[in-house]
Amino acid sequence: MRKHAIMPPFRALDPELGVAERLLRQGNPELSGIVALLPDERAAARRLNAVLAGAGARPRLVGAGSAWRIVYVTSSPETGELATAAAGLAELVTVGGWRRVKRCSTCARPFCDRTSGCTRRWCSEHRRASSGVH
Repeated sequence: MRKHAIMPPFRALDPELGVAERLLRQGNPELSGIVALLPDERAAARRLNAVLAGAGARPRLVGAGSAWRIVYVTSSPETGELATAAAGLAELVTVGGWRRVKRCSTCARPFCDRTSGCTRRWCSEHRRASSGVH
């Protein structure tokens, strides 16, 4: 009997994760700085939490053994795009772990891997080029 893989609920993370992916694609220094700290997950989490706090976002990423979870620390009446993106990135880490935050094999640009098997190797620009889609 074949077992089916369970696909993480990435669509439930939109629009926040979509904003995070766009800002990563554009080279946002705050989010790119988080990715630059990987594979040190604790350092990346500290940096992500600093970005969340600085942007006025409520969630914080907290280690829970070998996994991650979100806690909400304060309320903020208005948050900007960076807060939205950082929150989306934090949610991605809780759903799929830091292994979902990668760098392109061609250009090293950071991206979020939403594939079911976590097998993506290229940013959106180079993925299109490698598949022949323009």
